[in-house]
Amino acid sequence: MNLEILAFLALIVAALPCGLFLANLSAYRRLPKSGPDPVPPVSVLIPARNEELNLRATLEAVLACPAPALEVIVLDDQSTDGTAALVAALAARDPRVRLETAPPLPAGWCGKPHACHVLAGLARHPWLIFLDADVRLAPDAIQRLTAWMAQSEAGLASGVPRQETGTLAERLLIPLIHFILLGFLPLRRMRETTAPAFAAGCGQLFIARRDAYQKCGGHAGLRESLHDGLRLPRAFRQAGWATDLFDATDLATCRMYCTNAETWRGLGKNATEGLAAPARILPFTLLLGLGQILPFVLLLLAAPGSRAFFLAALASGLALLPRLIAARRFRQSWAGALLHPLGVLGLLLIQWQALARKIRGRPMRWKNREYPASSAPPPSDVTRIIPMLALATLLAASPGRADSADTAAAATNWVCSSFDLSDQFGTNHSIHFPQSAPMILIISDRKGSDQIAAWVVALKARCGQDLPLMGVADIRGAPGWVQGLIRRRFRQQCSYPILLDASGRLPAALPCRENEANVFLLDTAGRVLASEHGECSPAPLQRLAHSTLQALQALQEIKHPQADKPAPRTSKDSN
Repeated sequence: MNLEILAFLALIVAALPCGLFLANLSAYRRLPKSGPDPVPPVSVLIPARNEELNLRATLEAVLACPAPALEVIVLDDQSTDGTAALVAALAARDPRVRLETAPPLPAGWCGKPHACHVLAGLARHPWLIFLDADVRLAPDAIQRLTAWMAQSEAGLASGVPRQETGTLAERLLIPLIHFILLGFLPLRRMRETTAPAFAAGCGQLFIARRDAYQKCGGHAGLRESLHDGLRLPRAFRQAGWATDLFDATDLATCRMYCTNAETWRGLGKNATEGLAAPARILPFTLLLGLGQILPFVLLLLAAPGSRAFFLAALASGLALLPRLIAARRFRQSWAGALLHPLGVLGLLLIQWQALARKIRGRPMRWKNREYPASSAPPPSDVTRIIPMLALATLLAASPGRADSADTAAAATNWVCSSFDLSDQFGTNHSIHFPQSAPMILIISDRKGSDQIAAWVVALKARCGQDLPLMGVADIRGAPGWVQGLIRRRFRQQCSYPILLDASGRLPAALPCRENEANVFLLDTAGRVLASEHGECSPAPLQRLAHSTLQALQALQEIKHPQADKPAPRTSKDSN
């Protein structure tokens, strides 16, 4: 491939985030100045673990906000420094401040989600502001936040404060928050839908309606996560609530990290839940590498005055333009903006390092706590990445599949937990066990989704139209725009609801195979009674229909033990 073709490719890839960034600037708005309306009762919730150096300035800024009915709850999360003593001294002087102590961290929880969960349970007011201990609010911040949310339909909103930077790593990497957010998330589309694919936020500053927080489960739904900026908005959207974003540059300030090493470790701690997720890292590496790094390399390689040089220069300009605009609008480092390709290179190295750590099973240490690495990426993700990295079709090398009868027998040891998911029409479905009747779940990833319809039609025909049946599409790992296309496709082609699982929790809880439909018969308690996999062919359909009719017949016998009942239909009768 010659330099001219590479330069043209780089130009196209650089133009995409640049265009979306420019389009998003008018949608990413600062909150209006508040009027004379009184500030409603609000709870400011601050998790704190070894935050002695930050908390005084944070609390003084919050208390300077004119909010008559204000409570500030600081949760000391097993700190080993003077955090508790500092808060206790402030609480003694100002009754609006409360010091609470976090219980020991339960198994399966990460520190911050647990602290926020505890804080939400302690709050008394209808508005909840979750604030990191290093974020300082402007004097009118609470008034503007509550006034804006009162007019909004969102259950949760978030803003990126002005990021203070000092070290070289901070100046190169921290401003990329705005570049990634505005360059790859269509904000107007985000506001038109509650689809979880468009979930985004900044964990430094959230404001939530208390009732919405409670209904969606709040931080309890992301207990194992270190990425509440992504996962908390997703939880709200999965429960049917809208979420929103605003420009908090003039509303709050934050310095996330203070050293080069801390910046590197901090950005890597939750990377595998974001850009370094196995299904995302390669596409984002290509997008960022081709559009944000390659143009500057080609400027050095192409002959001055050549067409390749001209295209590379144009692509470089498109890559730099969002960063230069962001430096002015969000008060970022001009040096970091001009060294943009180095910052992107550093970001990509952090993502790949985080993924490598996860695959090797190495624990992640943060805030003097060690979190075991989650297991290696599931086969569905690994088999998508390896072929692309090797530039070969290695899917045939994936592990062999068990016999259908063996899988069905093994599946009967599994139990499905309750879940809340929205369908392609935006309707939320809450399935809580025990149920009044057995039900069937048909789960597939993107490649197996075409098999769902045949199972739905055949099972309804065999077992009756009133059979509780749900189709579930596993769309975890799909980029936001792809999830939107999937939702639109189901909306156009399927009149029955297809639940969209962007988190992958439901498929992960049951023995699902990749690239094909997985059909599970569940009893009233959620236990798997039988399962089939693959296309809807006569033999597996006959087995599953027979098991389903038996389960329905058994339920009728329990409900009406003395009634005379007709002989149960058999799969042969229903043919």
